[in-house]
Amino acid sequence: MARSRYRNRPALDGVRGIAMLTFMAFHLGVSGLQGAWVGINLFFVLSGFLIARLLIEERIDYGDIDVLGFYRRRARRLLPGLLLLLGTLCAYGLLVADDDVRRALRGDVLATLGYVMNWRLILRDDQYFEAFGNPSFLRHAWTLSVEEQFYVLVPLLIAALFVLRSRRAQVTVVLGLAVASAVWTAVVGTGSTSAQAHAYYGTDTRVQSLLVGVALALLLGLRRGGRLPDRLSPPALAVLGWGGLAGMAVAYLTVAPFSGWMFGSGGILLSSLVAAALVTACADPRPSLLGDVLGWRPLAYLGKLSYGLYLWHWPIHLWFVRAAPQAPTWLQVVIGIPVTVAVAAASYELVERRVLRGGVRALVPGGRGAGRMAVAASVTAVLAASYAVGNVAAAGPASGSGTGPALVAGTPAYTPRPTPVTVGLLGDSVPFKLLEGKPAAYSDLRTVGLAEPGCDLTDVPLGWSDRERTTATPTCLAIKRDVGARVRQDSVDVLVLMTGTLASLPHVLDGRPVGLDDPRYERAVVARLEQLRADARSAGAAQVQVVTVPCRDRDIAYLPDSYRAYLEQHPRFADAGADPVVLNRIIRSWAGAHQVPVLDLYGALGCATGFRPAVHGVPLYGDGIHFSAPATPMIWTWLAPSIRTAYEQRAGARS
Repeated sequence: MARSRYRNRPALDGVRGIAMLTFMAFHLGVSGLQGAWVGINLFFVLSGFLIARLLIEERIDYGDIDVLGFYRRRARRLLPGLLLLLGTLCAYGLLVADDDVRRALRGDVLATLGYVMNWRLILRDDQYFEAFGNPSFLRHAWTLSVEEQFYVLVPLLIAALFVLRSRRAQVTVVLGLAVASAVWTAVVGTGSTSAQAHAYYGTDTRVQSLLVGVALALLLGLRRGGRLPDRLSPPALAVLGWGGLAGMAVAYLTVAPFSGWMFGSGGILLSSLVAAALVTACADPRPSLLGDVLGWRPLAYLGKLSYGLYLWHWPIHLWFVRAAPQAPTWLQVVIGIPVTVAVAAASYELVERRVLRGGVRALVPGGRGAGRMAVAASVTAVLAASYAVGNVAAAGPASGSGTGPALVAGTPAYTPRPTPVTVGLLGDSVPFKLLEGKPAAYSDLRTVGLAEPGCDLTDVPLGWSDRERTTATPTCLAIKRDVGARVRQDSVDVLVLMTGTLASLPHVLDGRPVGLDDPRYERAVVARLEQLRADARSAGAAQVQVVTVPCRDRDIAYLPDSYRAYLEQHPRFADAGADPVVLNRIIRSWAGAHQVPVLDLYGALGCATGFRPAVHGVPLYGDGIHFSAPATPMIWTWLAPSIRTAYEQRAGARS
């Protein structure tokens, strides 16, 4: 393809630079930028616009589109930086990472390299706005997957659109597809964790922004015969540009995570149109104040680095958090952003730009054949490394049949009983993860998962005001509502309740946050425990057991940044979450009144004498709240015999 008539517009690079700075600050924990996630729509609009613009020019100039050539150019632009990142993450997984990270890394690397990471996240109901637990080091690669899937289709879309002779008809078709995507997003909704993952990560829900960019390229693109398009007047461009910039700034500051109107009422489409207004003004070649401001050389250079900044900022953030979990947000910003810029600049100057200009041959001497061999070798090395990471994780204690050291000294080796018992574990992500890592040694305990990540014990909203609160998802509500049906369906003998740390955190009643010291909230906790017991017993369960909540390190930032800020201002809630003595008192009192066996995990971990980060040299928590992969089988050395002993000792006692 000959040199494009579209000259580089520094203002477009500047838009990317500002958006990327804002996005990095958001991921690093700057709570005032709660809506910076809306900036993804701007990136999609800009990507759709730039790619479609070049394809339109190629179609007009040559009468056809070289689809394979387009794919080669995309690979040359995207693969070098991505392979550097994936190779680094594989090395980290092999040499440094714990098993919790390694276990998911192989699949994440393969999904990212195949540009299907967004669908992998959807299939495991990944929650983008949850930073606690073990967020994937490649969670952010979902946007690359959406774009690459779109790139597969966009040359064919542009070629098909040229069947229509009217530019108005072309734009109408593309905007119609964007509206259809917006309507479909509302149908998907956000009513469950699965729906939230689909709405946020889905190609079908996010393509509306890319299509807005394509429609803009059609409006502003070359006319037939190669003539430049008509231009808007400078005052009109100023209104569009400054208005679009102001609109995006307002969104960054005000749009809360998973705002209902964004996904259910066309908010993504609206924000994409606002972004399109800004792109329109920045793409105009005539001098303007907006162009001078956004085209400022440092900002424009950051825009050129935006791909590398996006690739590296999230892993660097996670590494920093693991190295200094107590570091304040300002320190993460001061260190994280410069480090990310330095890494991205090195990648761009030493690898990406050289490959863009001269192909892989610019890095590897020896001609085209040597370049192709280098690409094949690089991809093969990443695949082999990801496979090795998976093997290291598979060899870890959580995935084998062994049980590791006993949690409580003197616990005899477990001997499976001849009569199996069906055990249902109900709770949040802690029992969910325990079930994932249950060793095969406890073959006589048939386990049924009744756990859902983030599923609180009560239905009282979790939060600290009417505006800032989290309600239970439909999946969580259904689990608690249908306990009896599940017990009957799966012939559950023992229902084990693991209430979770969330119950100790602030909940909203009458518009204000309350804790377990509020009699109304305590009554809600007790009522839910009683309801679960009654439903399980009436459905045929022989016994209900309850597990006390363990202590945790108060300084581990395992909650989202907004919660952390509130807990810093209200330490009593932080104390209650770290050392849940009040919650455990309520659990024991209720259990004693109903002859429910209490499995004292709090006591087994020695919490009465303070938090211990490790037992027998095994780190307890990999992320501050979930038991680490090495600790999980150790927890089972206590949990499995405790469940079995309590069940065998029931001796007809009603629970």
